[in-house]
Amino acid sequence: MLSFESALETLEENLTEDMVWRKRELVNLKNEINMKFELDNQEVSFLIRGSIALFYAHWEGSVKSQLSSYVKFLNTLLYEKYIELEKYDDEILDLIFQPTIKSLGQNTKEKRLKGITNFKQVYFDKNILKIDSKEVIDTKSNLSFQVLTKLFSIFKITELDSIHTIFIEQLVKDRNSIAHGEKRYTEIDEALKQKIESNSEKIFDLINEIKKNILNKAESYKIL
Repeated sequence: MLSFESALETLEENLTEDMVWRKRELVNLKNEINMKFELDNQEVSFLIRGSIALFYAHWEGSVKSQLSSYVKFLNTLLYEKYIELEKYDDEILDLIFQPTIKSLGQNTKEKRLKGITNFKQVYFDKNILKIDSKEVIDTKSNLSFQVLTKLFSIFKITELDSIHTIFIEQLVKDRNSIAHGEKRYTEIDEALKQKIESNSEKIFDLINEIKKNILNKAESYKIL
């Protein structure tokens, strides 16, 4: 039987591993821009637009990866029966049954039967319940502060301070404009250079804070 401490240690290792390679890429990208900053505007502008897209990719990718690792941790607790059916609180039940409830609300019989089958498996076959990360982790492909807050509310994880709203919303806006081919960041100056450096550091700080909040939530299950 896997101990709770081992499950928690695995979660922390997965979260750290995800952060390490992202930190490396963010630093390398920032350094690359700094080295080429004195070159022709057009070449640096191309690199900066690419960096904005990559910054957002690490932002959304890290949140999804960290929450997926947390779901694996919860599923381990379920499998090892640290959390038993009669002791589930509403937050765990909500995570488990989201796909089922969604299926029951569909407008075709075939889709609704999937939800009914799931209920039957739980109550008659007594299968071990499992949280489906693909169903409960939805960033809407636009991980705004509002979407992030909703996700953390679902998992009952401490939310980020609202002071980060402006930065996150601007990151999403910049990424979308570049992804849609808009002409941005063609004039290179010191202020833009500082913004890129700041973005790199802020993104890492945010995903590091999210890691700590997830670990704090995970540790709260120790009482079980």
